[in-house]
Amino acid sequence: MSLTNPPSAPPAAPPVPNRRTDGQAEFDTKADAYLNWMVTFAAWLGGLLDWLGSFGTHLQTMVSSVEGHKNAAQAAAAAAETSAQTAALIAGAQRWQPGDYAQGAVVWSPLSLLTYRRVPEGVTASTTDPALDPGAWRLSGSPHSMPVQELSGPGPHQLATGMHYLLLTADVVAVMPASAFAQEQLRITNLSGQSGPLLLANGQNFSGKVGDLLLDSARADRMFIFTDSQGWV
Repeated sequence: MSLTNPPSAPPAAPPVPNRRTDGQAEFDTKADAYLNWMVTFAAWLGGLLDWLGSFGTHLQTMVSSVEGHKNAAQAAAAAAETSAQTAALIAGAQRWQPGDYAQGAVVWSPLSLLTYRRVPEGVTASTTDPALDPGAWRLSGSPHSMPVQELSGPGPHQLATGMHYLLLTADVVAVMPASAFAQEQLRITNLSGQSGPLLLANGQNFSGKVGDLLLDSARADRMFIFTDSQGWV
């Protein structure tokens, strides 16, 4: 919305007629001029009120825009900080192999190629790949740093873990990964403004239930995490 200038001020008011001091002819002339000016002033006042209404709406829009940019900047700063921490974490990760690991040790899985941090206190033995041992290893990284991909049209579109998908149209049909390791994630955001995008289970479950999932919210934004017992939750 573009803001226009307020309406120009009306001309100065003519002299006000006065019964006590004006003769009849002078009073009539002044009264006619003043009444005509009052019509012009009333029209100007109506235009000013309309402009003030538009100005208020424009001001609200600007405030909302500033708030949105502030929130986006804060989210971007948080994501950048998390990504930096994740990069530092991954840089020091070693390939997992059976052995003893201290709490907080960082490794990457030869199965999933993702990075994990050791959970149990002290130094304990690890004989199971971290991708298959969510109780002892915590998946590291941030959903804020996921690569983003836009999807539109029915597809079907094959989804992959570690991605953030933006659904631009309500007719999107997306296929969940056929297999995943515990704790692996993907994020889906419905930007179509309508309910309707369909997620095909592809042999997995949604929160322990068999069947596909219809995104029935026009602004759904959901992080799906894979579990061995419930499938995608």
